Amino acid sequence: MNLAEASKHVAELEALAAQVEADPAPWMAWLPGQHAFLSHPSRVKLFRAGNQSLGKTTAGLSEVHFRALGAHPFQDVADPPIEAWILCASWSQSLAIQAKYYAIARSHLIASTRFDPVNGFHANRPTAQYTNGSIVRFKTTQQSGLDLAGATIDVALFDEPPSSPRIFEEVRKRLIRGKGGGALLLCLTPINAPTDWLKELVEEGQIADIHRPLTAKELIPVGESEPLRLPSGQPMDAAWIDALRSNTIPYQVPVVIDGEWECRTAGRVFTQWDPTTMITDQPPHGGVWKVCLGIDHGSKIGKEVAHLVYVDDSGDHERLYVADTYQGVENGTTSDDARGILAMLARNMLTYKQIDDAYGDRLYLRGTVDRKSNIDLMREIARLLSVPHRSLSPTIRTVKRGKGRGRGSVDAGCRYLHQAMIRPGHFYVNPRCKSLLEALDKWDYTETHKDPVDALRYAVNRYVFRTSRGQHTPQRLHLY
Repeated sequence: MNLAEASKHVAELEALAAQVEADPAPWMAWLPGQHAFLSHPSRVKLFRAGNQSLGKTTAGLSEVHFRALGAHPFQDVADPPIEAWILCASWSQSLAIQAKYYAIARSHLIASTRFDPVNGFHANRPTAQYTNGSIVRFKTTQQSGLDLAGATIDVALFDEPPSSPRIFEEVRKRLIRGKGGGALLLCLTPINAPTDWLKELVEEGQIADIHRPLTAKELIPVGESEPLRLPSGQPMDAAWIDALRSNTIPYQVPVVIDGEWECRTAGRVFTQWDPTTMITDQPPHGGVWKVCLGIDHGSKIGKEVAHLVYVDDSGDHERLYVADTYQGVENGTTSDDARGILAMLARNMLTYKQIDDAYGDRLYLRGTVDRKSNIDLMREIARLLSVPHRSLSPTIRTVKRGKGRGRGSVDAGCRYLHQAMIRPGHFYVNPRCKSLLEALDKWDYTETHKDPVDALRYAVNRYVFRTSRGQHTPQRLHLY
């Protein structure tokens, strides 16, 4: 090959690369699950798989895109223009979805289309408009029913489970007179929202269920022989899947990894907890440690549990040392709890000011929420320290209730603790933390032994969810 031929070849490759970047959908190498979903002829269909592994979202967005174009690689679809909705659980999730959609569809959108990573498509009413007249609107399932009602639509995609049957039915009603009878698409892992009602619709035959458990074969694109690779170059093969499973709390594996409808009976949650190696009265060596306090007010008055936890966040993964526990007594008062927590700090040669993070939950009594629990405890601590309540630092922040990846999620906190336990030298508990030791041995995801686990989750809340720091300046301690 001479220089001229080589130059021509390079130019052709560069042109092809630019074409692929501008319009990636026709060049997609589909995974078996994606191919099964896209080629399934049903108007109402569900792509069900584990978290972030088999390209559920990409398949769902591509299906919407093909229908907006009126040109589908695997089946006949209605002629454009059409109107489609893409529904997400939250605005932050929607922004991520909008970015993916723009990458897929941008070469087919009208010239005036505005998109940026901060605001997505037109911040107020996010919309992608095609040159052929098709319109794709982005909505959240947190919007009111009135916002989801209105004119007939032709395609709807739920990315992750609908928050309620009511939202699902509201959207389905909009599709009845849609082109081709309307297409209702769901791409999800059955987690973060109740899905029993959705499972029933599948079992009744109202929704076609494309369920793809995670296997090595599922990670090899159709027509190819090699699995996908991570950005690092590591192949997503059987060894990678084994590592993924080992980093997941065992009873959650069926849902989180394989997209099953239900977790297995929990049994013991913390199967990686090893009292023979993880119980010590000697703090770990090295590192720079922060002082964290986690408080659970318990299901009964006077059943307070508080843990003193040291966290070394100087490495790639935090190391945890649960140094002490305060266990409230039946019919104890808020003043008793404040004294007990201060006494726990004192026997560890700490003052309240040396705490970096303090989190407490909301107290539930007779079905109601006492939002003042943490404030009342702070008032008592301040009184005992003879300082004004408003000057007490750090404040005891209230852990937000949530599911899945949201703050306050039991599952997210337990996954974090599980991952610390499977890393040698990253999780230790002092033998005097008796209620926590029993909980780690026995907790089966029921209410029994739950309070000590909750207090531990709260203590490391910042690290589970990487929340922003408050005004308190951290006191870093060296443990030797």
